Amino acid sequence: MHSGRATRRQSRGFTLLELIVALSVFAIMSAMAYNGLQSVLRARDGSKAQAERLVALQTALNWFARDLEQAQLRPIRDPYGEAHKPLIAENTQDFPLEFTRAGWSNPFPSEKRQRSYLQRVAYGVREKHLLRKYWFDLDRDYESPSFETDLLEGVTALEFRFVDRNLQYQTQWPPIDGNDPLPQAVEVTVEMEGLGKITRLFRLPEGIAPKKANT
Repeated sequence: MHSGRATRRQSRGFTLLELIVALSVFAIMSAMAYNGLQSVLRARDGSKAQAERLVALQTALNWFARDLEQAQLRPIRDPYGEAHKPLIAENTQDFPLEFTRAGWSNPFPSEKRQRSYLQRVAYGVREKHLLRKYWFDLDRDYESPSFETDLLEGVTALEFRFVDRNLQYQTQWPPIDGNDPLPQAVEVTVEMEGLGKITRLFRLPEGIAPKKANT
């Protein structure tokens, strides 16, 4: 008789209170696990987005490097017939930096597609997008087409400084008191949302990168 009562006590199920407590603990643990998973996913997405922005920034800086390191002493004429220096920089322009570069390959050098291996390029910011502009023709007329490439978004400012032959920084080119056709180097500063200012110095052909340029 005693063994039967013991068996019934051992096989007794959970009470309603025990089930409620167990479900409450399970709900709390599930909510904590879900919040932790959400935090991990948000951190992963944020890291991925940041990495993608850094890759886009590096790509844009590589464009600057490829162009500036092939700058050429080739002036051009605009559609009005006005001559422009090989490199000009004016902060009042939509594209404050414009210059001639070499190394523009022509994959179709046939008679119908003949063009110069030099290219006129310009850089500027519009609606927080860093743009690279180029023309097919060096000496342009009113029908000369231009093309724009969107290099980077989230750009709030784009600044340039130029190192002259005396290793002094200039804020425009050509400098007011000089006639050098090309600077020794160009300092590019890109300011981006969430990343701040990123500055790089690019040496031009046969230019001398300054060790200590006066600011």
